Amino acid sequence: MAAKLGVQAAPPVAPGATVGPSVRIAELFATAQRHHQAGQLAEAEAYYRKILAIDQNHFDSLHLLGVIAHQVGRSDLAVDLIGKAIALNDQIPAFHNNMGLISHTLGRGEAAVVGYKPAAAHSKAVAHSNLSIALMAVGDPAQALKAIQRSIQIEETENTKLLFVQCVGSLNFIPAGIDLRDNLIRSLSEPWGRPIDLARFAANLLKLDGATGVCIRRVNSAWPRRLPPQEIFNPAELAEICGDRLLRCLLEATTVSDVELERFLTAARQTMLETASAGVDSQQVGEDMLRFFCALAQQCFINEYIFACTDHESEQAGRLRALLVDALASGAPIPTLWLAAVAAFFPLASLPAANLLVERSWPAPVAQLVACHVREGQEEQQLQASVPRLTTITDGVSLAVKQQYEENPYPRWMKASPVGKSTTIEAYLRQQFPLVDLHNVAKTNGAEILIAGCGTGRHSIETARRFTGARVLAIDLSLTSLCYAKRKTRDLGLSNIEYAQADILQLQSIGRAFDVIEVSGVLVCLADPMGGWRVLLSLLRPGGFMRLGLYSKLARQDLVAARTFIARRGYGPSAAEIRRFREDLTSFGDDTPLAKVTEWGDFFSTSTCRDLLFHVQEHQFTLPEIGAFLCQNRLEFLGFDLPGGMLQNFRRRFPNDRTMTNLALWHTFETENPSIFADMYQFWIRKA
Repeated sequence: MAAKLGVQAAPPVAPGATVGPSVRIAELFATAQRHHQAGQLAEAEAYYRKILAIDQNHFDSLHLLGVIAHQVGRSDLAVDLIGKAIALNDQIPAFHNNMGLISHTLGRGEAAVVGYKPAAAHSKAVAHSNLSIALMAVGDPAQALKAIQRSIQIEETENTKLLFVQCVGSLNFIPAGIDLRDNLIRSLSEPWGRPIDLARFAANLLKLDGATGVCIRRVNSAWPRRLPPQEIFNPAELAEICGDRLLRCLLEATTVSDVELERFLTAARQTMLETASAGVDSQQVGEDMLRFFCALAQQCFINEYIFACTDHESEQAGRLRALLVDALASGAPIPTLWLAAVAAFFPLASLPAANLLVERSWPAPVAQLVACHVREGQEEQQLQASVPRLTTITDGVSLAVKQQYEENPYPRWMKASPVGKSTTIEAYLRQQFPLVDLHNVAKTNGAEILIAGCGTGRHSIETARRFTGARVLAIDLSLTSLCYAKRKTRDLGLSNIEYAQADILQLQSIGRAFDVIEVSGVLVCLADPMGGWRVLLSLLRPGGFMRLGLYSKLARQDLVAARTFIARRGYGPSAAEIRRFREDLTSFGDDTPLAKVTEWGDFFSTSTCRDLLFHVQEHQFTLPEIGAFLCQNRLEFLGFDLPGGMLQNFRRRFPNDRTMTNLALWHTFETENPSIFADMYQFWIRKA
């Protein structure tokens, strides 16, 4: 999931106009600011009021009294005070910025937009960022994207770049008049957020124009007939495609999540195989073509060879693999195209004596392939002995789930997402849920956090980087997944994550307690998910927080239909069977219910497709069921982690639910909008 950003308050001493001619007022104002900066809000308020007793039109004091009112939870009063300051002087950006912030906190989306626009007109980067957030909340992602693009032009920060990813990821169309390619390339390659959140938008942009778009349409118009290379593209089109930086960055960064682009890449892979098998001299292949073919091979590795493969291709790839193995054993020269083409059909680590590939010198794109396929796998093998086993794993379902993720670690990811400036648990939750009363938060720095079911480490790494001083224990059933996570963590230089193999059902035996527990998409895989939830609650300290991800029964009806289709046709969970299933499913018309499954991002790699549709165990829930469990266990519901636009829609539908925590109303809202929790119910709770 993308990182979700809120709006930070402007400093309480935001610059305003002069304080007036009175020396007395100047002295009082300076004293008030010192108290305000020191967090002594009552003392600061007293001095601001003394100033207003002398000069009732002192707009700086009115504004900062409003800031204090907001800081102590009296946001309605804050709106009134800052509104009076603006009426006296509407030329100060900080006044408008804070009015926008408070309106956003109160759920008044349109008022927040009105508040931020004057501040943004003064070319303040933070104001453009805040305006972007408000525009997303009112359901205007195109204008939000323009605002964040402007913010990035003024000043690049981690937060502005994360906002760009959030904006682009929420778009289901290509906005006119905005040049996105350069920032999209950077956001995928650096990256600015989770690359997977940009995959669908990038594919739509690639399909829109240029040689890449023309050839994608050409391949799809003929599908399932495979076009020969000369009919897919002419030399000029191939050259343009090979030089398409956005396409290469997408292929190298994350799984392609688009059926039409996947078909084109399947055809391009066939072209690469035939070119390599024909004995074309590598010297005749330009740098751009080699980079494109290597990026395509990297994509095949990332998606775990999910692309459809004909019998002819399999035989041809097998022959080329045999030639490569012989050359490797004999020390003979190996054409670079051979390596790229073989890597597009087989993981290079599966070759006999694959370690010899590491010892050879290769052009940079090929060397990157070898490192990813061979060296990284070797490192993970070496890490196995260093992962402790905290509990036994004896439950039958747990053993079956463990086996699935040993075979298909989930998910395979390439680049870690930044999370913005690190913060405390308290500050993060106050930002996420500004209208919920978070009283007496015990530990704001150095929280002890459990990630229950960390998979390949993306979740645990993001959490460890997000929270100041966090100490993280990340557990999983799968040793293969844990070693992947540990290698990624080591590569990033993080030292605050401890990885261990364990079963949630046995965790009471470890004798530890935590301030925060995060468990996303894991309880649903247990034989007894509510029992596992209770085990985790026993490890959570009083007053501690838990973030959960549970599958929605309403949102996954299409998947239930697909599983019925799988069972009826007898598809198995092997890679070959998953490919066969996907070929059959994508041959249906777009108007069939089963075709909706291709809209799920997890459809596009072997491990994620197996997790989505071939899982050995999956439980689904309704909000009334979740609400009943929370009530039985005296747990406080804090709120859902949802895009601002969805929260705004709920607020319009149920304006009297000020904190947006009434699960009965959310159940009504989900019944009316069954796709809003398609990813999962992602929510935070607090233990009494």
